[in-house]
Amino acid sequence: MEVAAGLSITRINVPDVVAVGEGGWFQCEFTKGESVYALKWYLGLDEFYRWTPAETPAIRTFPVKGNPLTVDKAASNRGRIKIQNFKLGATGLYRCEVSAEAPSFHTETAVATLSVVDLPDEKPRIVGVQSAYQVHEEVTVNCSSYNSFPPATLSFYVNDEPAEPSWVTHYPPTEDPENGLKTSVLGLQFPLRPNLLLSGGRAMVKCTAAIGDNYWESSVVAVHSDTPHQASVMEGRASSSPSHGAAVMSAWWVVRVVAVMLLLHLQ
Repeated sequence: MEVAAGLSITRINVPDVVAVGEGGWFQCEFTKGESVYALKWYLGLDEFYRWTPAETPAIRTFPVKGNPLTVDKAASNRGRIKIQNFKLGATGLYRCEVSAEAPSFHTETAVATLSVVDLPDEKPRIVGVQSAYQVHEEVTVNCSSYNSFPPATLSFYVNDEPAEPSWVTHYPPTEDPENGLKTSVLGLQFPLRPNLLLSGGRAMVKCTAAIGDNYWESSVVAVHSDTPHQASVMEGRASSSPSHGAAVMSAWWVVRVVAVMLLLHLQ
């Protein structure tokens, strides 16, 4: 039986955010003092773990509606418990409660919150890109991040620069009625200006998807221009013109010299 002076909880710790299917550790530390009757963990109003040092077995677990988490009893001890296989239903307020034996029956509690996220199954998907565009033609694409909770935050970049706000259209996320997961959609429309074209006559469009500090992915597509590179054509014409003109002038002077010499000879 645990004995200490002045029973009180000194520390409670649970992960701030976890992903569906992951595990983690909960810790509830207390001062030694009065005889400890029990330490209990609750999710909301539902007790799911109890450590009673005077009983055998000392650790017991209890089901919670929807089975949003699993306690690894073999790895748990006192107020430190190992949790496996978090589900979305495990999001909520957790309470650690430590109570003393008679005669005081003194009880201390502490609380902490945890959020469970369901990450997208794939990278963001960009759709609507044509095989080629004319210069100044409007480029219209959508980016989607499927089946997550909460919905992912999407952002567009053109040539690694944030897209101008006027180019971006925000749509409300859609929800799958069967599992409650959300799909984010973001629209982009911009004119394919000449200054946006990189080498090879293309612009690069990137879409990023993020969920807090737990998830970040991106996808990139190339937007091609089908307009020929005019500079090289004009340069070719300009470079050929002087040599052609020089040849004509040279032939004209030869003809003139020959004509003068013939006139002199006839005289």
